[in-house]
Amino acid sequence: MPDRGITSNAEPDVPSSSPPLSVLVRLLLVAIFSCALFVDAFMTSAMVISLDKIGLELRVTASVIPWLITAYNLTFGSFLLLAGRISDIYHPKPVFVTGFFLLGVLGIGGGFSQDIISFIVIRAFQGIGAAMTIPSATSMLTAMYTTPKSQGLVLTMQESSQVHLCKFFAAAGTLGLSLGFVLGGVLLQFATWRWVLWIVPVLTIPLSIVSYFFIPKKIRPLSTHSQKRLDVIGILTLIGSLILLIYALSQAPINGWATLIVLAPLLVSLFMMGIFFFRQTRLPEYQAVIPTKMWFIPNFSVLVFISFCTQINLTGPILVLSQYWPVAYNWTPLSIGLHVLPMGLTSTLVCILLPRQILQLPPRPALVGASSMAGLSSILLVYSSSREKYWSFTFPSLILITVGSTAAYMISNVGIVMSVPSEQVGVAAAIFSAAQQVGSAINIAILTTILVQLMDQHPYPSYTAPSSALWFLVALGVIQAIVVLSFYHPKSQACSNDKENIEMASQ
Repeated sequence: MPDRGITSNAEPDVPSSSPPLSVLVRLLLVAIFSCALFVDAFMTSAMVISLDKIGLELRVTASVIPWLITAYNLTFGSFLLLAGRISDIYHPKPVFVTGFFLLGVLGIGGGFSQDIISFIVIRAFQGIGAAMTIPSATSMLTAMYTTPKSQGLVLTMQESSQVHLCKFFAAAGTLGLSLGFVLGGVLLQFATWRWVLWIVPVLTIPLSIVSYFFIPKKIRPLSTHSQKRLDVIGILTLIGSLILLIYALSQAPINGWATLIVLAPLLVSLFMMGIFFFRQTRLPEYQAVIPTKMWFIPNFSVLVFISFCTQINLTGPILVLSQYWPVAYNWTPLSIGLHVLPMGLTSTLVCILLPRQILQLPPRPALVGASSMAGLSSILLVYSSSREKYWSFTFPSLILITVGSTAAYMISNVGIVMSVPSEQVGVAAAIFSAAQQVGSAINIAILTTILVQLMDQHPYPSYTAPSSALWFLVALGVIQAIVVLSFYHPKSQACSNDKENIEMASQ
């Protein structure tokens, strides 16, 4: 029988003892959880466009100012799995409310920063707060929509409610990424960069308070295992390895890949990561940070690889063009934001209008098509070497890249979340987000290295460096498609191997 869309391997949810949520409460919570993802993406893109203004006001050198981004990414990527595991073992509500509230309080403090050191420290703690919101929100969303019908908010397919919540997540994230450039540009032009941070608590503090009162105490079944234990040693090892990895990748474009400041933390990071994964194979499932069985779920590893690549497909063109346009075209931050806004609007429309059509497609050809579209469409950007070519080359390329990337994001996100038991949704969502963060860090390091190396010989307004970096995105999309073709097994074949793989993992 042919593969007919994404289906779930998750175990049935255990009924909750809490009374069912009303339609209005569900809508409110979906809006709040989606807002959390919007804020996380907004804080990254709006901060990127604000770096020059911050550097001038705080009198910071160009080599130090990127640490406002790096510090956030370090802690965000490193603490995702810890937050996801705590959400699964104990309860996602306090994890989400605490993280969301922390984002707001730290935003207030960051806006009043007068020196770069305190600002970087605040950004690092903001990354921890952001890491607490994503897996916990995903865990609660999947618990809220466990029936095929959600009273008016329904897609006519199996697991419709979980598909429904994922489309809001996808739309919120990509819209936050693109609107961060637009709103950041507006704030820089008409106010100050400090409002980029102050606008966050305006949303997060009131909504975290609302969340505290409206999220039920038993929104989903808790772990029923008698021994609820966290692998503290494993968690510390993983956090340390990810921090060192992202640090090494952030320093590579500045200092060179062959320097001690890059190689030392990179090698130590890989060694610690090896220790972590070896340790996970020796722990019982209830204690492991990442249960070994998860890697033997059919197609789970392939979907993680897709999530490793999808974010850079969206952010890569913005990263390259947002550096080129101000120098070559003399565009303001607001103008740059408006020119990349079509990406956010397109992704939002795809996520809201087309999830049923996309997710009913057989996943393998859909992923191949989406990955190929995201990569090959960047060829138009390679030849978009003047502002006159924006509408003929840049604009259609941004639209096609966004459609392909959003479809790949949606299929991989839904596939990962729906392939695991309900008590492991938090850690599955954390793996998905962590793969995005690590993949983004690695690919950004490669893109930045290409730009830095070529700009010495071909400085802006030459388009040589941007076009070469964009060729890397083309190659990445082709690699994604090849990986899916080679390793993604259709449902009929995957299911036949499912029992055998799980037994192997248990042994």
